[in-house]
Amino acid sequence: MNWVSLIISLAALQSVVFGGMVGWARSKYKVEAPATTGNEVFERYFRVHYNTNEQLIIFLPSIWFYGAFISSMWAARLGGTYLVGRVLYAIGYIKAPKQREFGSLLSTIPTLTLLVGAIYGAIRAIVTG
Repeated sequence: MNWVSLIISLAALQSVVFGGMVGWARSKYKVEAPATTGNEVFERYFRVHYNTNEQLIIFLPSIWFYGAFISSMWAARLGGTYLVGRVLYAIGYIKAPKQREFGSLLSTIPTLTLLVGAIYGAIRAIVTG
């Protein structure tokens, strides 16, 4: 589970970095808090961070339980793919919102795989005792 712990820590760090990017964009595009609209490019940074945090709610328990019940190495590999997907999502979305789709898929598919595997693993553990 060492690799899973590393991926989880990197996912948390990624969210922190994306949050810092929102702060930078808020300053650059002069969007005063608490506003979350007012400049289209700022809104892209904001959405990247917000959407990433929405994904984390599902990703974090899913990777942990998948690693515990199924395979920690596969959980880490899927988690690494998720991290790359989030970076590509951020780059694409900030550049042009329609370019976010590949990164979105590259992070959503591993998350769903982890979630389904975690549920399967938990049910299997309950049934087999």
